Amino acid sequence: MLAVCKVAVLFSNILLLVGQNSAGAQNRVDVLRGQQCTQVCNTQAQTGACSYTFVVPKNERDSSCQSSPSAQILTEMKRDVKKTSDKTNRLRHQFSRYREDRELWSANMHKEVVNATARMEIRSLEHDVKVKNLELQLLNQSLELERLKGKNRELEGIVLMSEFELTQLRDSRQTVDHLNEVVTTLQTRLNEVSQLLTGQLQEMLGGQLGIRPPGGYPPPPGAFSAQPQSAFSAARQTKMYGSIPPQRIGFDKIFVNEGADFHPGNGTFVTRVAGVYFFTFTIQSYDGKFTNIALVQNGREQVTLYTEDDDRNIMQSQSIMLRLSTNDNVWLQMDGGTHHAILSFHDNRITFSGYLVYAKFS
Repeated sequence: MLAVCKVAVLFSNILLLVGQNSAGAQNRVDVLRGQQCTQVCNTQAQTGACSYTFVVPKNERDSSCQSSPSAQILTEMKRDVKKTSDKTNRLRHQFSRYREDRELWSANMHKEVVNATARMEIRSLEHDVKVKNLELQLLNQSLELERLKGKNRELEGIVLMSEFELTQLRDSRQTVDHLNEVVTTLQTRLNEVSQLLTGQLQEMLGGQLGIRPPGGYPPPPGAFSAQPQSAFSAARQTKMYGSIPPQRIGFDKIFVNEGADFHPGNGTFVTRVAGVYFFTFTIQSYDGKFTNIALVQNGREQVTLYTEDDDRNIMQSQSIMLRLSTNDNVWLQMDGGTHHAILSFHDNRITFSGYLVYAKFS
């Protein structure tokens, strides 16, 4: 803008100079026709890097520019065009190529960005689909887990019912065993009574017929008071664990020991009077352990009391009648192995008793 203003000012000054000197410069124009014409027709103005030429038209009648300068009117101003060199053209060409390459590179980068964005969106959608599938699988697994939990609860109920029925069966078995013991005891008593009656009958018949049975007759009623007596009853107040080999059960409390035939330290009864003896013992099982107790006569097991490794403490008893000779030994023995145990406290849960039913007559 500043350059344009300078050009306008310069143009105004030239017009002013032409008007002031139009009257007195006629002679000089004729003398210096060619030089002044050349100066008027090719007047240049330089401002900054730009060069401007003021062009005054020639007289139409005279092509040699001989008309007065006063008749000349400045009608055109044009900017000089600098001639460009080959280096400048090469630079312009390179710049044009660079700009085209830049625009092409920008277009390619835009395409790549669009493609990358599209690929990321596709991957995001695929990821969302996978997440939805995983959520669906998790839901299905949760439903399956709930179904299995319900099935497990049903099975637990069945197991509890089975355990209850098994407990009832065990109790029934214990009842049956007790009834069998009662029946055995009654049969033993019945046999004793039968033998007694048979002896009395034979005595009566023998007295009448003069026949005496071999070995004589058993003593009549009332004569037992004169016979030797043997009886004992003992208890164990502590628990006992099994070991290898099998071991005898000792006792630490004596209720009765008539005749001192029972030795509580090793729990052994030594026969002093030959005859028929009745023995009974009671054992409480140890929870989680097996119980296998045998009544042994001279190293031979006669009866056994057995329980499984139940989580309850079970009280059981066993009885037997034996015909013993002098110096026979009878004791209770726990089977070998650390998986066996019996339980007792100060309330005497383990007991062992026996007595002479009648002596053996010669």
